[in-house]
Amino acid sequence: MDYLNPTELRTSVQKFFDKSGNIIDIGIDNINPDFCIDNYKPENTLRNSDFRSEFNSLCKGKTEAKNLEEKPKVDNKKIYLCKEDQIRDIPPLLETLFNKPKNYYIYGTPGKFSLYYSILNIIDSEFILKGSIHKEKMIDDCRNELVYKLDELYKKFDYKKKKFKKSAIKENLLNSKYFIPQVNTYIADYYNLCLLIIDTETYLYSLVNDFSKDKEFIVMIRKNNYYQPILGVDGKHKFTWEIMEKISTILKPEFEIDMNVQSNSMEPKIETINKEETIWAPKKLEKLWKYKLSDLHNIAKTLNINIKSGNRNKKKEDLYSEIESKLKEE
Repeated sequence: MDYLNPTELRTSVQKFFDKSGNIIDIGIDNINPDFCIDNYKPENTLRNSDFRSEFNSLCKGKTEAKNLEEKPKVDNKKIYLCKEDQIRDIPPLLETLFNKPKNYYIYGTPGKFSLYYSILNIIDSEFILKGSIHKEKMIDDCRNELVYKLDELYKKFDYKKKKFKKSAIKENLLNSKYFIPQVNTYIADYYNLCLLIIDTETYLYSLVNDFSKDKEFIVMIRKNNYYQPILGVDGKHKFTWEIMEKISTILKPEFEIDMNVQSNSMEPKIETINKEETIWAPKKLEKLWKYKLSDLHNIAKTLNINIKSGNRNKKKEDLYSEIESKLKEE
């Protein structure tokens, strides 16, 4: 089919003006559709152009920058572990355990022997600075020492009464990367520490060995059989027994803990009432709230102080003051 060229089209169009000079509608059968405005379809090249690629890149960069500025939401009621050799602030849930929570942090340990890594980070200020090979050697030496002294300490700690199996402790120390509860108890007793554990799944706390006011307390968090220590920025990683009273206001115990243990640090003078009963008297009283009335009764008997006023027992505050005065005289 033949089409009009532009010159022929212009000549044809000039014939169709009205008297006022306005173009009137014309009917042309053989016209190239590319010349018609209604049929114009611009080619969309922006999507695949270099300009579009650069634009997308800039927009992507802004989105990523925005995401970096957005802080992840943290659940204040959760306790999070951290990766190996990394640290994490004390979670809000546990902040009341510490006088200055910003001075403490959770430290990430390796998966295997995590309890021993945690122990050594607490008791040895130089351990954290050593290389991985040196650390592993120290742990191997400690395990061997525990096995070597097992017979002696098994009797000293009266583990037979606790129904601990010596063979199970020895086997676990020598051949396992993860320790059973009996070994955890043995390790804590060996270092003469009370080990407080906070479980990150059950949110229960427990002591791996017996409570004692005479011992220093250390704190770890645990998930399954993976332990991480709570350390102090000033190198002070140990606490007094009062931390047990603090945690009891935050979490529930995994099992009942007997805290009514007489402290041997009182350096007592002893009065034997009979062959089965021995009463201890301190050189100096601790704070009033730390004593039960029955504790004060026992101390009063040692000091020959009458616990009664008439037919009734003396009030706790009055008996405490009387004992305190008596101790100052001596």
